[in-house]
Amino acid sequence: MPISKKILVISIKILILLLTFGFVYSKLTNPESLAKLKAFANTPLDGRAISYFILVGYLAYINLLLETLKWHYLVKKVENISWKRTIESLLAGLTLAAFTPSRIGEFGGRVLYLAPENRIGGVLAMGVGSFSQMMVTNVMGAIGLVFFAGIFVPMSKVVLGAIAVAGILFSAGMVLLLINIRWFYIILDSFPFLHKFKKNFRILLRYNRKELLTVFGMSFLRYVVFSMQYYLLVNLFIPQVTYPMSMVMISVIYMVQSILPTFAFFDIGIRGAAATYFFGFLVGDVETVNLLAAAFGVWLLNLIIPSLLGVYFVLKANFFGATTD
Repeated sequence: MPISKKILVISIKILILLLTFGFVYSKLTNPESLAKLKAFANTPLDGRAISYFILVGYLAYINLLLETLKWHYLVKKVENISWKRTIESLLAGLTLAAFTPSRIGEFGGRVLYLAPENRIGGVLAMGVGSFSQMMVTNVMGAIGLVFFAGIFVPMSKVVLGAIAVAGILFSAGMVLLLINIRWFYIILDSFPFLHKFKKNFRILLRYNRKELLTVFGMSFLRYVVFSMQYYLLVNLFIPQVTYPMSMVMISVIYMVQSILPTFAFFDIGIRGAAATYFFGFLVGDVETVNLLAAAFGVWLLNLIIPSLLGVYFVLKANFFGATTD
């Protein structure tokens, strides 16, 4: 590699290192975050709390494992990579997601572990997985929104019925788009300036409906896992909140988060605001700190800790060539 490229790569890696640790430090040391950490510290360490903490930590591992399985399942259509490189690319992606809008950097981080000629295909493969996860989140959110409206928003049965029908049509449309992912190939192929990438776009034609439904299943399992994490932390601080009502609120909160573009490290602000608003219908304003702490715990376990682990794999990656095991 020419010296100029080496200097560029080293500079980029140093910048990523500084941005990652700088953001983490600034977010974890601000007064709001310290208040949330204090809420955890003040939780009595009885058998219930210890079992909840262990289970939430274990679910964070399961969440990462499911995403690894999904990414490996999707990317094998582009390039056969080892399980070791799969998890390394996943963690590298989480690091770059931390300080990019709507976590767009996650695409770049993951494909660093693919051969350069396969990276565009890798982005599309990850796009299929991201779309599947977004679809699950929004479908569950639409269902939750119907229940939320029916319980907390005064309206006639006709209006509620119309909202329910709209939710069903929306959900059916999302599923239809997923199992016909090849439609996106047709859309991309309609732009002349993208024709030079046509061979890369063909990756969208390699997934059959059975495989796409398998990806949907993995995405749904992930949703169940991180929703359960959220519920356990809410229930730890606010035991009177029942599981069914928590799932209604959590589904709507996750849908709001998926719709609003944000930065992963600033995502906790959106999470906290959504949590206090929707759970406020159940517990009022008195539990605000505890609600924020629950959202903070999910954010910390599923995004921040993995992104810190991924720094090493970003530094290890070959930006201009293939990254080897």
